[in-house]
Amino acid sequence: MTTSRLIMISFLVVVITTSSGVVGEGNDVVFSADTGPVLPNVTYYISFMSSDYNMWICRMNARSTDPRTCPHQPIMFTRPTITPTPVMFILPSSTPDTVIRESTKLSIKFANPSQCGESGVWRVANGEVVLNGVESREDSLFSIHMTDSYYKFTIGESVYPDVYATSISLSNDRYGKDRLIAKQPSGEMEVLFYRNYPPEY
Repeated sequence: MTTSRLIMISFLVVVITTSSGVVGEGNDVVFSADTGPVLPNVTYYISFMSSDYNMWICRMNARSTDPRTCPHQPIMFTRPTITPTPVMFILPSSTPDTVIRESTKLSIKFANPSQCGESGVWRVANGEVVLNGVESREDSLFSIHMTDSYYKFTIGESVYPDVYATSISLSNDRYGKDRLIAKQPSGEMEVLFYRNYPPEY
């Protein structure tokens, strides 16, 4: 076989592989740490990195120790004194997937009803994640991306190819109760998803 024919075959393999979504698409299935693929409309608990850190997303007021104090927002609570609050990932009705995939736009909603009259849907307002969002509205749509070993949330569009939009990070507040913030530049809140709490292995 001639060198030119080998080069042509190699080129075709690259083109076919790339166009089929195998390389670089960023749409892999998102997995929970304890049960398998993450599914839409199913409850999950969100942990900062692994459950060994004992930092969990809770629905509460960041400035109060009383969980009945309103308004609520998502808080990353270190060694929480209340049970973490499960969330559901809600896909737009136009999305045919039966699993959650990386980069797919989705809404995040606390599963439990609120005593504060909030929708429970995560929304970014003034650089913070609050709970008065509307499912499928642009300011209430997030994406999940894989980091080295964990996942992170982003909101908004990427400005350049392969550069993620604004990452959700932690406010580094005192007392182990961190608000979720969305500001540039910011760090990343790396998380895992658990179907069960306490986690079962």
